[in-house]
Amino acid sequence: VTMDAVFDQRWVKKLEGTRVKAESNKWDQAQALIADIERFRIENECDRLVMVWCGSTEAYQEASAVHDNVEAFEAGMRDGDENISPSQIYVYAALMSDVPFANGAPNLSVDLPCMIELAARRGVPIAGKDFKTGQTLMKTLLAPGFKARMLGLRGWYSTNILGNRDGEVLDDPENFKTKEVSKLGVLDTILQPESYPDLYGNIDHVVRINYYPPRGDNKEGWDAIDIFGWMGYPMQIKVDFLCRDSILAAPIVLDLALFLDLAHRAGQSGVQEWLSFYLKAPQAATEAGPEHDLFIQQTKLKNTLREWMGEEPVTHSEVG
Repeated sequence: VTMDAVFDQRWVKKLEGTRVKAESNKWDQAQALIADIERFRIENECDRLVMVWCGSTEAYQEASAVHDNVEAFEAGMRDGDENISPSQIYVYAALMSDVPFANGAPNLSVDLPCMIELAARRGVPIAGKDFKTGQTLMKTLLAPGFKARMLGLRGWYSTNILGNRDGEVLDDPENFKTKEVSKLGVLDTILQPESYPDLYGNIDHVVRINYYPPRGDNKEGWDAIDIFGWMGYPMQIKVDFLCRDSILAAPIVLDLALFLDLAHRAGQSGVQEWLSFYLKAPQAATEAGPEHDLFIQQTKLKNTLREWMGEEPVTHSEVG
């Protein structure tokens, strides 16, 4: 069902809104979204809903005072605070409607202090952020292997070629910066350079995205990886991943919707760290920080489901 959207071109300069809500005040926009959610619920006779953000990457921003708590955010919407983006208004509307929310883009939204507070207050599960589909998926597959075999890493150069709307939006430097921060964050937590400085303490990690319209939705990821082994001997790995952006993302959207609904029915609320398996920059529920190793993420996902089923966790231990 197509609906008019909350849109502000300052956050996506490359796009123009075609179906935009008439409300100009951000508080009024939030109330309009809440009304949309309730109308959809009634018209489609839905007992439960889940919202997954699949919109464009917004321009880079850091959290400000308006994001400190729910009351500050609500006051900011009423006052038209310029630090409140459209995606943040969608998160607020979803949580106020008791609808679980997942953020598939790298925007600051569901991971803000005010939204984490609101999710806990309303008893609603949340997950974010940024679907892990292509090049970053490859990194979280390969990097744990390098770490397991203690292969050193000197540099990792990554570039993406894509021609869909995602590529068009990311052609703007401010929007690219939002994505770049998300993509650059995966290696350190996997490789632990503070524990293995000789192997991983001096890595040149570069990420680029190139908008090339003829490529369409057929994304291509190139990786040039410089590793070294026994006695410091250098070696190289080249990866050319020809993939389809939407085909990789669609099942993630479905899984997140199903699992967030399951979490809500199981009485869970707040950050669902066990869903980090699907996300580039996963939210952490504890001060320990996010986990990026895909295999550890998968184990955490499986063990969470097993716990809810009353089963023992999978440990792969032969002791017992």
